[in-house]
Amino acid sequence: MPLSEYEQRVLDQLEQQLASQDPSLGAKMASVPSPRRGRIALGLAIGLVGLTGLVIGMMVGQMWISMIGFVLMFAGAYWALTRPKVISGSSKPSAKPSRPPRSKLSDRFDKRWEGRGQG
Repeated sequence: MPLSEYEQRVLDQLEQQLASQDPSLGAKMASVPSPRRGRIALGLAIGLVGLTGLVIGMMVGQMWISMIGFVLMFAGAYWALTRPKVISGSSKPSAKPSRPPRSKLSDRFDKRWEGRGQG
């Protein structure tokens, strides 16, 4: 069901506020692709073929046909519900601020142990 004009304006305002308050989250959310209609349609088609194979395999009494149908149903649902992976190019600048590398856990324990004897 599509959004009304008012709901769409409110949603746009919320997105703008989010992007201004937390730019890194806004950039991350903008880069996440949504599932496309073609991907969902193909997943549903594969799922229906799998369901058909499952039912036919049960009717005929051939367990291997039913198992293939079940696998196809699962694969179709997985395909329809997952998002495609985004391959980011190296020419795109990173939205994350650079941080100094974190010390290892053992290094932190060593520092605490050394500081303990002095106090």
